[in-house]
Amino acid sequence: MKTIAIKRKSLVDDVIDVFLKDVENGLYTYGDKLPSQKELANHYQVSLIVIREALTKLSAVGMISFHQGKGTYLNKIEQGTLNTPEFSSLIFHNINSLLEIVEARQIVESETSSLAAKRRTHHNLTEIENTIVGMKESLKNNENFAMWDVEFHLAVAKASNNQVLQNLTTLLIDSYRSEIAKFFQVPGVIEKILVEHESIYYQILYGNSRKASFIMRNHLELPEKVFSAKMAESET
Repeated sequence: MKTIAIKRKSLVDDVIDVFLKDVENGLYTYGDKLPSQKELANHYQVSLIVIREALTKLSAVGMISFHQGKGTYLNKIEQGTLNTPEFSSLIFHNINSLLEIVEARQIVESETSSLAAKRRTHHNLTEIENTIVGMKESLKNNENFAMWDVEFHLAVAKASNNQVLQNLTTLLIDSYRSEIAKFFQVPGVIEKILVEHESIYYQILYGNSRKASFIMRNHLELPEKVFSAKMAESET
């Protein structure tokens, strides 16, 4: 019998599934403010990191919206939006596609970094800094570090104050999220990533848009090299 690889759902996707059922059951009302992230984390019995990622993913398809200083609000979207080809087509399954995703990230995130250095608010800087603190506290935990790594890139995209670029970043990262933690299994990679993240943060902090863009693009060369190596192995 031919074996079939079943793609495991992430904890983030599990939370989204339950959240959507709660919406259908009337636990949350369209147009109303959602509970705080801490309250949602307690309700769904997951970490704040998971809640943030779930909310970011829902924001990418317009189901929720963040209003600085006011909270998070539930929006009514057309039925089936979460399952449209535009949303699901970014879930790739082969190495060639993963390499193309990383190339796309280099283009998109180099620009988000540049804009972030020009447009970031104090709140944006605090969010980016918090992700770096989270990474420093997770140096001995690859999985947690990977989640904070994602949070860093999403926070930088948010600091660009360009919703389209923020959504693109979210979709690109979500398309191979399960692969990200594998990068941090290589000795020394976590420390290297942390240093690069701090460097990007400081360029954004001091408004150096060109340097922020350059460092971000170079930063994303690591996953490109990893996938290129995997492609070479598969061809031999």
